[in-house]
Amino acid sequence: MLFALAAAAALFAPAALAAPQSATARATEAVDPARLVKARNIVEQTMPTEQRDAMFAQMLDAMMANLMSGMMQGNPGLSEVLQEKPAAAAVFADFITRQKTLALEDLKDSAPEMIEAIAGAYAKRFNLAELTEIEAFVRTPTGARFLQSGTQLFSDPGIAAWQAAHFSRAQQRQSSEVRRLLDDLKPILESEDDASGNS
Repeated sequence: MLFALAAAAALFAPAALAAPQSATARATEAVDPARLVKARNIVEQTMPTEQRDAMFAQMLDAMMANLMSGMMQGNPGLSEVLQEKPAAAAVFADFITRQKTLALEDLKDSAPEMIEAIAGAYAKRFNLAELTEIEAFVRTPTGARFLQSGTQLFSDPGIAAWQAAHFSRAQQRQSSEVRRLLDDLKPILESEDDASGNS
């Protein structure tokens, strides 16, 4: 059961969200400056600076809740352990809280690079006329509400149910997939060990 707890922990390990500055610079250096200005305006309207931290927190809370739900569905043994052992449940809850905090800090720290990367991507994919039309739309109340609602969608019951089911399926096959990987690697590694031993 410790393996189940460790596997659950691995699912929550925050990814490296911040792209290196040089990579961001390379991604935007060939973009038309006028298009990039428009694209930055669009992204800023989508994720206003004063609302950005709250949007990130809301998105992470919903995603973590959906992931936890799917994890418990996909691993009844883990759910049972956490119910039967309050001390383990407390440690696991502290771990989840810590991962949410770390992930949110990563998002906040890397937000400028992320904004620049998204703006660069828009600027590459849309010409100036198209970006002007998009900017006009997002500056309307309807356009702003449409785009800013993106981070709230993870809290929608339908999306939450889909995401939980997706995580549940992934959790159910995780151990068998790891075993399959190890089985596939074993003859290769043993063959290399034999070859190095005979050389």
